[in-house]
Amino acid sequence: MNIFLKIINFNILAALFFFCCNYSLSAKEESYLLDGKTHSALSEIHKDMESGKNTEALKKLNKLASSDKIKDYDAAIVYQTMGFAENGLNNFKNAAQYFMKALSLNALPEKVSHDLQYSTAQLLIHIEKPKEGLKYLSKWFSQEPQPKADAHILAATAYYYTENYKQLIVHAEKALALSKTPPLNWHELLLAGYYETKNYKSAAITLENIIAKYPEKTDYWLQLAGIYQQLQQDKKALALYELAYTKELLDKDEIVQLIKSYRYLEMPFKAATLLEKEMAIGDIEDNNEMLTLLVDSWILAQENEKAKSVFKEIIKKFNDDKARLRLGQMYLDSEEWKKAIEILNVELQTKDKTLISKVNLLLGIAQYHSENLTDATRAFTNSLSDKSTEEQAKWWLEHLKKVSESSKS
Repeated sequence: MNIFLKIINFNILAALFFFCCNYSLSAKEESYLLDGKTHSALSEIHKDMESGKNTEALKKLNKLASSDKIKDYDAAIVYQTMGFAENGLNNFKNAAQYFMKALSLNALPEKVSHDLQYSTAQLLIHIEKPKEGLKYLSKWFSQEPQPKADAHILAATAYYYTENYKQLIVHAEKALALSKTPPLNWHELLLAGYYETKNYKSAAITLENIIAKYPEKTDYWLQLAGIYQQLQQDKKALALYELAYTKELLDKDEIVQLIKSYRYLEMPFKAATLLEKEMAIGDIEDNNEMLTLLVDSWILAQENEKAKSVFKEIIKKFNDDKARLRLGQMYLDSEEWKKAIEILNVELQTKDKTLISKVNLLLGIAQYHSENLTDATRAFTNSLSDKSTEEQAKWWLEHLKKVSESSKS
């Protein structure tokens, strides 16, 4: 059974049977008088049903229903009773069919017919025929002066499965307003309506209410954090992620999301320290992607020495030429020429011509400042092969030429 169908308080009104068999007639209600034989037979059948002999009861009821002389009122009561018997056997589809037959005769008293419409709607929605169920439920609502919370939640459930989320929200809100202690799944149904209509502000309020009533249901904290992100309330989202982290509720992907949130909210030092900690204890794998995230965080936190250390680890583990280029640039920025040469002057694994040219350009600069002019010329010449570095390489080669000429003169 689908999850929201479990919301239905499934309670077929067995009292209807007693009402029909013992109906007290007024002068205006003489048409609601059972034939003597029908009344007698139904009394016996009722005893069978009370004893749990619903199968035997159905055999007798089928005999009564097949009579050519049975009048509409008697037939309606018989079909209704057959519905109760089938319901007792958990044959809900058959029960719904018999209730619909009883109603189709338009022979039942108004109160009985009204209550039977609701029971029919319950059954149809229960057997996953929400459209048919809503026909009976809508009629019932039109005649019911004060619908209770259960009726509204039944309607909301049916509207969920017919994808009429606006009506779902209308009825779920009414159900919650009418109930002093609504169960959790009523809130969940309303939440589903808000999600489907992208009403994230109302979804946030609903989640806040759920968390206030069910603080132990920590999954909803993460849902609320996600909604806050949708609403661009990033600080609120971060606070929830942090709380969930302290309670050890986050899985690996959610911890990574927390780290990225720190980065996004310009807290790179927190991002780096948390990621480093999680990799150290083995909860997050120290793969190339995570190490790159770590090094980027250290750079944003202006912790260059820590960033260099992570770059070295990436290069050692994965021989990553992009990391090699970035570390080389950092060494150039700090004028550590020998270290730059050491990291850049290797046989590259990449086939990316642009990357190769950029590495050679940086290598040429490091060689120049180390006064290795022949090696610098070779590196700059190699970096002429790509448009991204061609102009700078030409400038450096011209500069080297001038240096060489001035030294000769």
